[in-house]
Amino acid sequence: MNAGEIALVGAVAGIVASIVGAGGAVVAARLTGRYQSRSQHAHWRRQVRRDAYAAFLDSVAQFNELRRSYRELALLGQTMPEGTADRLRGLIRGIEKALFLVELEGPAEVAAQADTVMRSIADWQASVIVSELRAARGVPPRSDVPSSDAMHRQVNQSVMAFKVVARAALDAPETVGQV
Repeated sequence: MNAGEIALVGAVAGIVASIVGAGGAVVAARLTGRYQSRSQHAHWRRQVRRDAYAAFLDSVAQFNELRRSYRELALLGQTMPEGTADRLRGLIRGIEKALFLVELEGPAEVAAQADTVMRSIADWQASVIVSELRAARGVPPRSDVPSSDAMHRQVNQSVMAFKVVARAALDAPETVGQV
């Protein structure tokens, strides 16, 4: 092989290497762009879920504040101020609205636990109403109906369980990586 042929082979090898290198760079850039896009979407999705969970917990916290006041006054044998029942209903509607967002954003385990919180709050409300109606009529409490304290504990336990599954959903790598 003479010097010209060697130079030609070298030039062809250089061109092939440049094409392979450029193609590799294009593929790498494309893969990096896809990964970055997925990563940004996953981060956005996680933030939307976090906001939905936080809104739900905030509405439950507002309800719990009034519920604790109600419980303290009941233990002292005092009645709630006028308008408390309407305020409770309004807070429960707020929890229901926040629940819908949690159901929309998911995942299913978190939505199911949020629904359990909602049901325990509804059970507490029904227990209070039944207790008040029975007391107003002078009828003793029924032994087969959970006490207000039991319902109070049920609400607290369901909220704690919601926090556990919500935190797990936010920390789960598959939740962050889904597109």
